[in-house]
Amino acid sequence: MLAKYYMTDRPEVLRFLESHGRYETAIDIGCASGALGASLIKAGLVGVCDGIEPNEGAAEVARTRLRHVWHGTLDAVSAQVPWSNYNMISMTDVLEHLSDPWAALRHLHTHTRSDCTLLLSVPNVRHYHVSLPLLLLGEFRYTDHGIMDRTHLHLFTRNSLIKTLNECGWEVVKLGSHMKNRYRRWFMPTRALEPFVAVQYLVIARKQ
Repeated sequence: MLAKYYMTDRPEVLRFLESHGRYETAIDIGCASGALGASLIKAGLVGVCDGIEPNEGAAEVARTRLRHVWHGTLDAVSAQVPWSNYNMISMTDVLEHLSDPWAALRHLHTHTRSDCTLLLSVPNVRHYHVSLPLLLLGEFRYTDHGIMDRTHLHLFTRNSLIKTLNECGWEVVKLGSHMKNRYRRWFMPTRALEPFVAVQYLVIARKQ
């Protein structure tokens, strides 16, 4: 049985993308079980969607939902992928797992078409669950899941994510955050709190 991690829906990603129109052909890097790609198709945000997934069990499930799925890491299968066919690339909760996110982003910038849009999300390491224990107790503990997941090789804040994208030739055209609903109530200073309560940042970027 696949872990829940591979089966999770991402409604916040759909809400974030919906104002940017429809994309003809997309590829979801780290597509897990294909839930996000299938949701994008069902919502009419994407015409067809392919995927790349390193977990064999998840890739098998994704093949029942997406048009074509390559099983392997981005580095391993990249030469097989027809990058110029896609006008949208999704990398949700993927960048932090890569050994060299900069190389991956530059590779995508080089090999995709000029009008390609990049959709991604990363955990926010400035969240108070991480930053307060570090500042007050000197603790920086990795966990089995969440922002400090042991499999995360790189950590990002809002500003470091923007800088990383810019360094690799991508320009951020929309940036949003995912946080618990209680922080979005009318009486909450949401903008001031965002760097410390946002669980994730979501980005839409295009080539500079």
